[in-house]
Amino acid sequence: MTTNERAEKASKPAKGARTAPAAQADIPDDPQELAEDIRQTRAQVGQTVEALTAKLDPKTQLRETAEHVKDTVSATTGEVTSKVSGRAGTVGQQLRGAAAKAARGADERRVPLAVAAGVAVLLAGAWIAWAMRRR
Repeated sequence: MTTNERAEKASKPAKGARTAPAAQADIPDDPQELAEDIRQTRAQVGQTVEALTAKLDPKTQLRETAEHVKDTVSATTGEVTSKVSGRAGTVGQQLRGAAAKAARGADERRVPLAVAAGVAVLLAGAWIAWAMRRR
């Protein structure tokens, strides 16, 4: 077979094959319109191929997965930080309350301790005075 015969055979539909009437209706008759239609189709196919290539590219997939994981970790970290801060605030308030209570208790215990110390000093003074008079 020659090149011309192959080209003719390729351009002819196979026996029993149907040609789509809708496809023939979309083909413009004007050569300039046909060239423009081919140019647009090539551009669309090129964009589709680029999109598929980007989608199937391992580096791109890895980068997108890393970004997704980073966003997820960031969101989770924010939630955990918020919860820990809330708990820390609650614990801090409890500690401040306990410290204030302990300080009040110490103040309440100081008065009887001061009275007992005063009484001890008076008793010691009285004993010293008694001991000096006895001599």
